[in-house]
Amino acid sequence: MTNLLNFLAALMPTVESQNERDEAYLAGAVDIFDLERRMRLIDSRGRYPSTGLIQGYEGR
Repeated sequence: MTNLLNFLAALMPTVESQNERDEAYLAGAVDIFDLERRMRLIDSRGRYPSTGLIQGYEGR
Protein backbone atom coordinates (compact mmCIF):
# COMPACT_ATOMS: atom_id res chain seq x y z
CA MET A 1 0.00 0.00 0.00
CA THR A 2 2.88 2.38 0.80
CA ASN A 3 4.39 1.84 -2.64
CA LEU A 4 1.09 2.78 -4.26
CA LEU A 5 0.86 5.97 -2.20
CA ASN A 6 4.47 6.88 -3.03
CA PHE A 7 3.78 6.29 -6.72
CA LEU A 8 0.66 8.47 -6.65
CA ALA A 9 2.50 11.20 -4.74
CA ALA A 10 5.25 11.16 -7.39
CA LEU A 11 2.65 11.73 -10.12
CA MET A 12 1.17 14.79 -8.41
CA PRO A 13 2.76 18.12 -9.30
CA THR A 14 4.55 19.85 -6.48
CA VAL A 15 2.60 22.82 -5.20
CA GLU A 16 4.71 25.67 -3.87
CA SER A 17 3.72 27.21 -0.59
CA GLN A 18 2.87 30.89 -0.39
CA ASN A 19 6.15 31.47 1.43
CA GLU A 20 8.12 29.85 -1.40
CA ARG A 21 6.32 31.99 -3.98
CA ASP A 22 6.99 35.12 -1.93
CA GLU A 23 10.68 34.24 -1.64
CA ALA A 24 10.94 33.70 -5.40
CA TYR A 25 9.18 37.03 -6.00
CA LEU A 26 11.59 38.82 -3.65
CA ALA A 27 14.58 37.11 -5.26
CA GLY A 28 13.58 38.68 -8.59
CA ALA A 29 14.23 42.21 -7.30
CA VAL A 30 16.70 44.14 -9.43
CA ASP A 31 17.97 46.46 -6.69
CA ILE A 32 17.44 47.35 -3.02
CA PHE A 33 14.65 49.80 -3.86
CA ASP A 34 12.76 47.18 -5.85
CA LEU A 35 13.28 44.68 -3.02
CA GLU A 36 11.88 47.12 -0.46
CA ARG A 37 8.89 47.87 -2.70
CA ARG A 38 8.18 44.16 -3.12
CA MET A 39 8.49 43.60 0.64
CA ARG A 40 5.97 46.39 1.28
CA LEU A 41 3.57 44.84 -1.22
CA ILE A 42 3.80 41.45 0.49
CA ASP A 43 3.38 43.03 3.92
CA SER A 44 0.31 44.96 2.83
CA ARG A 45 -1.29 42.03 1.01
CA GLY A 46 -3.47 41.09 3.97
CA ARG A 47 -4.53 44.65 4.76
CA TYR A 48 -5.19 45.85 1.21
CA PRO A 49 -6.26 42.94 -1.00
CA SER A 50 -6.54 45.15 -4.10
CA THR A 51 -2.79 45.89 -4.30
CA GLY A 52 -2.40 43.75 -7.42
CA LEU A 53 -0.32 41.14 -5.64
CA ILE A 54 -1.66 37.70 -6.47
CA GLN A 55 -0.07 34.63 -4.90
CA GLY A 56 3.25 36.34 -4.42
CA TYR A 57 3.59 37.88 -7.85
CA GLU A 58 2.86 41.40 -8.93
CA GLY A 59 0.09 41.63 -11.50
CA ARG A 60 1.18 43.81 -14.41
